[in-house]
Amino acid sequence: MVGEEVLYFGYGSNLDWSDWKSWCERKHLPHDGLVEIGPCWLPNYTMKFHYYSDGREGGAADVVENGRGHAVPGVLFSMDEGALAAMDRKEGTRAGIYARRTINVALPDGSFIEALTYCVTPERREDRFIQPSKHYISLIENGLKERKLPIGELKNAIENYSPSFPVEKIFVYGTLMEGEIRSSTTEQICIGEGQSATVKGDLVNLGAFPGMIAGVGTIKGELYHLDQVYSALQTLDSIEGFYGYGSDDSLYTRTIVKVQTDNAVEWAWTYMYNEQNGSLNPKIESGDWRNR
Repeated sequence: MVGEEVLYFGYGSNLDWSDWKSWCERKHLPHDGLVEIGPCWLPNYTMKFHYYSDGREGGAADVVENGRGHAVPGVLFSMDEGALAAMDRKEGTRAGIYARRTINVALPDGSFIEALTYCVTPERREDRFIQPSKHYISLIENGLKERKLPIGELKNAIENYSPSFPVEKIFVYGTLMEGEIRSSTTEQICIGEGQSATVKGDLVNLGAFPGMIAGVGTIKGELYHLDQVYSALQTLDSIEGFYGYGSDDSLYTRTIVKVQTDNAVEWAWTYMYNEQNGSLNPKIESGDWRNR
């Protein structure tokens, strides 16, 4: 790892650059080796406050695996060797407070990338909710808002509410769209009418249905509000052949994408084609399944 940069998923106080910089300056450590790449999501995890931090005078954030429909928003950074050493010290790895964990985060285009993050060690977790300070909450909340990320997961964690499903929308681009052969499923699991929307990527023709892959094009589809997130995703996982993030046999992978509507930019679940399961397929140049 000497001389190499690593990717890091930040979800807590490190979303605030001034907090990171001031801590490093107090400890006479380098701070400019932490470089922001952009917003991302950690699916299947949820935020918890179950560790008391003396330095924060209250609860400090942690992320724990929590299954289908859960997700934590954050920011992807790159770190050089100096920043990584400083981050290890800030997170108290030698003291056994936080430990490094390798995870896979979803980028705005739906693709996944491996990164490290820090999770509270089992020995430091308490079996209770620990209220974070107002200042600590503001560091995270302001950091999310600055990147146009939702604060619903943070609010749920502060209120110790479970379950939490911060992403309640689905982007569909093929047979689940209005008028297509599986539109009845969409009607059953969603509330209200869909909105025309687009995401970044390319569309390939798989015969009876399309597949979204990472790319530079624009995919046209529809954005819907899910009724019951867990059960809706359970239904969709079955339809799309998604068997979990640890499986290599999935036809599609459920991910979170940045969606553009006529009125706003939003975040939504969608399904990307797992290219390992097929050879090269013809690209739909229009990015529109209806105009293939």
